[in-house]
Amino acid sequence: MSSGADVANALQAQLDGWLRQRLPSARATTLNQRKIFIVPSKTALGLVGVIALLFLLGINFQNSLVYIISFWLLALLLLNIFYTWRNLAGLTLTAMGVEPCFAGEKAVLEVALSRPVKQTKYALELAWKGEDQVQVDLISAQTLRVKLSHSTEGRGYFKPPRLQVSTRYPTGLAVAWSYVYLDVQGLVYPNPVEKAFQPIGQSHGGTTDDGLEIAGGTSDFSGVRDYQHGDGPKRIHWAKFAQTGKLYTKTFVDYASHDLWLDWDELPMPGIEVRLSHLCRKVLDFHQEQRQYGLKLPGKVIAPGKGEAHKARCLQALALFGVVSE
Repeated sequence: MSSGADVANALQAQLDGWLRQRLPSARATTLNQRKIFIVPSKTALGLVGVIALLFLLGINFQNSLVYIISFWLLALLLLNIFYTWRNLAGLTLTAMGVEPCFAGEKAVLEVALSRPVKQTKYALELAWKGEDQVQVDLISAQTLRVKLSHSTEGRGYFKPPRLQVSTRYPTGLAVAWSYVYLDVQGLVYPNPVEKAFQPIGQSHGGTTDDGLEIAGGTSDFSGVRDYQHGDGPKRIHWAKFAQTGKLYTKTFVDYASHDLWLDWDELPMPGIEVRLSHLCRKVLDFHQEQRQYGLKLPGKVIAPGKGEAHKARCLQALALFGVVSE
């Protein structure tokens, strides 16, 4: 049983290698005679059997009308095969990019389909085996953008597998197809946990628009309180004493920076992926709260910042942590 599976795997590997040589990966691919495969459908094979039967009847009964019908049907079948092939010929597929996603979600690939100026394309099917598939027509528009999704597993780079482009237009008597290897890749971020470890990179205390409030400071006026024995005369609110005749003491605060650090070394849980998932959740939370934060990973430090670009840099660092670039 295993030997049969080994043979099948070996044959599949040889087929994949042959396809890779015949259909090399590229950002843009134009389908031509070398890249298009075509076979008759089951209906067409049945029609061939009918044509053969009619031809034999014509020979047996020497009936010229039966000959004419046989050759007419054969001509229609061959003409249909040509038009099915022509419906794919000249089609150009260009990879526009892959949208970033989180591990376990579906990565979305955007592809631009272009046709020659004097041609129209009907019932074009783009599909991944066991994944998303779409059917489009190129009639009024010369270029059309379509999106297909493919499931992901782990973080890192997502490279789309070979994409099958096929058509059965105009009658379904023939199937023309090709495989396209698009030279494009996208980022897959770590899968964020539902609730991250709370103490990470944070200090306890009240916060204001100016930062983390530190009581007992000297820089910014905070308010007044009742006078206590030992308060210096410089702290006494003399204007309020003149109004009320009662002593009050002025209070001041200092402010620490709002900058927060997401530090790999401060995480108590073991495991690389678990830590990355917690850091990913905190990046999303801090971005949602419009906080200023930095990221510290082994071998990489991203300075504090905020905004969409900063979030993208942090998520990219998490996605590619430990990933060897090819």
